[in-house]
Amino acid sequence: MPTSYRQVMVDGAPVGLLGLDEILTELRAAGRTPQDDGLGLEIAKRLDKDNYIPYGAREAYAAAFTREYAAYLARAEGGGRTRQQGHGTWRGYPREQIPWYPTLIEDLCDGCGKCLKLCRTGALAAAEDGIVHVADLFACVVGCSSCAAVCKPGAITFPSRLVLDGYPIRSSRR
Repeated sequence: MPTSYRQVMVDGAPVGLLGLDEILTELRAAGRTPQDDGLGLEIAKRLDKDNYIPYGAREAYAAAFTREYAAYLARAEGGGRTRQQGHGTWRGYPREQIPWYPTLIEDLCDGCGKCLKLCRTGALAAAEDGIVHVADLFACVVGCSSCAAVCKPGAITFPSRLVLDGYPIRSSRR
């Protein structure tokens, strides 16, 4: 039974997955690369045992898994943590429960990198072609949308700030 839980952006929507970290660790140990033919589909097939992967969206999932594996390797080879161990809290709520994260329309991204220079949290990353994607949903600072403000083509969007009103400050005392 998988023990890890991670959310990955698939076609601009967050998808929660069980067991992805274990699979990425196994692939790295086996010396696999993101350029290996069919790697994303292989990951999708392995994840399908514990998760629902819609058949008609397998290619989109495969592309997302390949990007996720490339980001995983980059963090591992850069000496960084390969997996965020919790993202803390906001107003007393676990960060993973707060639906505040960027959505990136990759077709609009011109690869200028202004958002990457501004945001140093690791929420965004660039592929080899310079096109930006969401690398870690919950690394984004709740309430911040500065990357969207500097994105001239409008490729980055956020939910309405009204979504945050549903999270009153929790007392630390119970």
